[in-house]
Amino acid sequence: MDTDKRILEAFIQNHGRAATQILEELEPEEVANLLQEIPVELAAKILEPMYAYKASRILERLDRAYAIEILEAVDLKTAELIMRQMEGSLRNSLLEGLASDLSNPLRLKLKNPENTVGALMDPIVFSLRKSVRVGQALTFLKEHRRPVSPYVFVVNPDKTLYGVVNLQDLFLAEEETPLTALANCDVPKLYDDVPLETVINYESWLYYYALPVTDRADVLVGSLKLETVRRGSVKSEEVLDKQAIRAGAALGELYRIGLTGFLRGPGE
Repeated sequence: MDTDKRILEAFIQNHGRAATQILEELEPEEVANLLQEIPVELAAKILEPMYAYKASRILERLDRAYAIEILEAVDLKTAELIMRQMEGSLRNSLLEGLASDLSNPLRLKLKNPENTVGALMDPIVFSLRKSVRVGQALTFLKEHRRPVSPYVFVVNPDKTLYGVVNLQDLFLAEEETPLTALANCDVPKLYDDVPLETVINYESWLYYYALPVTDRADVLVGSLKLETVRRGSVKSEEVLDKQAIRAGAALGELYRIGLTGFLRGPGE
């Protein structure tokens, strides 16, 4: 083993979280190439604290067999959160390759009962740790390059929900401002296992375009949009004021248009 590789592996072993934060700044392809060169237990040590959307982009670029080894090495919650961010065909392919004692509980967790919040939520959410500052958040947002709701979801180190930051507030804040200074910690959350009909008449839909969804351990697993609630149940329009629905949808569209311009950047 060459000296550089020894130093790298020692650093990951002794400073795993710091290594994760450094690698999160790199392109997924670069991180995937690095992970291929280190033992699977060290790769798992890097990916466990990483943002799920970034970890999933990295696994997509790995050899399937090695990606499966990593998923078997991380804890169950990490595997679940990463696989929630993947396209269905890739997720199913990896599930088929996992050992049954892992794939079976994962399949149960990933398959929410019909007509529950979890079945209709969007599992691909843009979340950041509460230690992140605005400048870093904008960098991560550009890299994400996927449609997001008008909110950034802020999580604790254990991936439980801390609060929600409005994208407009994020764009207008100074780069060194911590997300905790912008986060609204009083936004109502929804549990993924509750029936959709129980959340249709939430007054919160009059104020929020999307609400965070967590499991019973308060780990963020997705978000549920107002438009999805409206489409998901014929009862929704009996309860939700149609004008509020239209206003919420328009707000979401305005954010989508503005965010698309931000992600493309000048000259694209």
